[in-house]
Amino acid sequence: MKSNAAKVQKALAGIEYPKEKQEVVSYAKDHGASQDVVDDLQSLPDKRYKTAADLSSAFSGK
Repeated sequence: MKSNAAKVQKALAGIEYPKEKQEVVSYAKDHGASQDVVDDLQSLPDKRYKTAADLSSAFSGK
C-alpha cells in the first residue's frame, strides 16, 4: 500500500454504500484522491463493499 487508511477515508468522504469496487475507485477519482489512493483502491478485491467498515477491512488486509 502506498497510502494509509486516513487518506482513503478522506478521499471517500460522503460515499454511500453499498458500492462495487469500480464505483469506489471512480468516486475517489472524482473527488480528488491522490494517485496513490486510487492505485491502492484498484488493488482491492473485486467485490461489492457493503459498508465503510467492509472496505476498511479489505484495505487493512492488503
